Amino acid sequence: MSFAKTDCSQPTTPINVIQGNGQNSTFIQQKVWVKGIVTGDFRGKDRLGGYFIQNLTPDQNQQTSEGLFIQENNRQIPFQVGDVVITHGEVIEQFGVTQLKHAQRTRVCAKQQMLPNAVAIELPLEKGDLEHLEGMRVTLAKPQVITDNYQMAALGELVVSSEILMNPTSVVLPGESVEEVVAKNRLNRLIIDDGSMLKYAFAQSSESHSALPLDGANPIKLGQQVMTTGVMHYAFGQYKLQPTEPLVFSNSLISSKTMPPKVGGELKIAAFNVENFFTSIDDGTEKCGPAKNFGCRGADNKAEYQRQLAKLVHVINTADAAVVGLQELENNDSKSIKALTQALNTSAGFNQWSFIDTGALGGDVIKVGLIYQNNKVQPQGSHALLNKDSEPEFLERRNRIIVAQTFNAGSDNLFNVATVHFKSKSCRDAEGLNMNQNDGQSCYNPVRTQVAEQLARWLDTDPTKQGAAATFVVGDFNSYQLEDPMRKLKVMGYLNLADDFLGKNNWTSSYRGQVGSLDYILANEAGKKLITGLTQWHINSVSVDEYGYNNEPLDKGIERPESLFQINPYSSSDHDVVLAGISFDSKQ
Repeated sequence: MSFAKTDCSQPTTPINVIQGNGQNSTFIQQKVWVKGIVTGDFRGKDRLGGYFIQNLTPDQNQQTSEGLFIQENNRQIPFQVGDVVITHGEVIEQFGVTQLKHAQRTRVCAKQQMLPNAVAIELPLEKGDLEHLEGMRVTLAKPQVITDNYQMAALGELVVSSEILMNPTSVVLPGESVEEVVAKNRLNRLIIDDGSMLKYAFAQSSESHSALPLDGANPIKLGQQVMTTGVMHYAFGQYKLQPTEPLVFSNSLISSKTMPPKVGGELKIAAFNVENFFTSIDDGTEKCGPAKNFGCRGADNKAEYQRQLAKLVHVINTADAAVVGLQELENNDSKSIKALTQALNTSAGFNQWSFIDTGALGGDVIKVGLIYQNNKVQPQGSHALLNKDSEPEFLERRNRIIVAQTFNAGSDNLFNVATVHFKSKSCRDAEGLNMNQNDGQSCYNPVRTQVAEQLARWLDTDPTKQGAAATFVVGDFNSYQLEDPMRKLKVMGYLNLADDFLGKNNWTSSYRGQVGSLDYILANEAGKKLITGLTQWHINSVSVDEYGYNNEPLDKGIERPESLFQINPYSSSDHDVVLAGISFDSKQ
């Protein structure tokens, strides 16, 4: 195929004139000639279905874009990024994007020219509208932090920001200030896409540039920094940077490594929500819960069960806490907690772990539990329960029963551990004040606040009757740092250790692109004096679900690559592990 030089002298309409300075072009349905340098080529099956060109001579108006998307999926036309092309087509506004369709008589006018300088994007944005950059070559002004990877596997998307975005009520009090944080966070995010329209492209595309790399042994995680250059596109109601150069990732956060940060002390205590560890396989029937009236959760087959168990064992053994408060165990007599303990002992090669045998607790499908290393601590006396028997106003139909146990670390070094799992933020069946009050705390905040007060009063009565001065409360409180339940507990003497050891921006979970703490280790004054350090081991909030134990296809007709599953800490649950170190030498 040859191209006559005269073809390139055809008069053209400047791209910035076509784009204009409004949301829609004034050239809609007009046929025009355009000329520009190719800045991004996304032709090909299941890709964007075209390419981007940019003006050779930009105007000086920063409100008009110099780039344009050309609908042309013919890969036989021999041009590449850096070539100058001229083409003819109809201007349309499709899916919010000004573009040229029915492109024809495309000619290459010059080969391998210098690309225009990429516009540097600074986050947070001054305003959310990036219309003036639509179709243009852009770059990140500096490496940005990955704050959301929820759609990384399915859609090939990462969301970056200048810093990890915090859930509002993690950093401000519930109420009017929440909207300010929401608005601020909205301007501090940018989607980096993969240039593909294919779902789970990484698992089925032979074009490596069309999919982000997913590897269970070396996962991309929240908190990592990333740098790239590409073109700005608009799709599905959002602006997205489509990379034309490989993404460059930094190292991970220290707190998201395969080993938890050190916390010091003679022994450790931990909180770990194990995300529905059920020994009953979920076959779709209602056979779980003490009354066998709930559907099961967790593994859908025996292979998934073994994979889930292997990950949990790896995490708990690696954390090496003397006492672990667990949440979301299947609520049966003892089978779930016993199975986990036996698997830990099999891994250790001896009877290293034991559990507090509470039997079934209340009527919910899940329960809390306590396991401990019997060569480090021993239970002192019997466990105690916060339920309707010990507190008549405790609403068992809304709250999971709380378990407390006194432990002896030797030499009469006693301490209490209570494991809790407060009512979730789900709005199912919520009425009255338990409905979402739009203050950032979601549903059932009054229930959580009430049980927080009941918990503090109950613990102050020394429910295990062993006289231990130090008390620790561990678990999933389903409340962010500055929400009413956590502030109530603080006022009543149970202090969030993360405040002292981790500062304001700390988290154990991720939801809709924002992180925040739901899991805590609290201490009374006597307990706080024993603490040597605290960490949140970011192995789950930062990871993607597809690294977990599930083994079903990713989607219809898309098999799950075996490389996604690794017996490592990542995606072992949907909550991070919280660890605290204790030293009895610091007793006063």
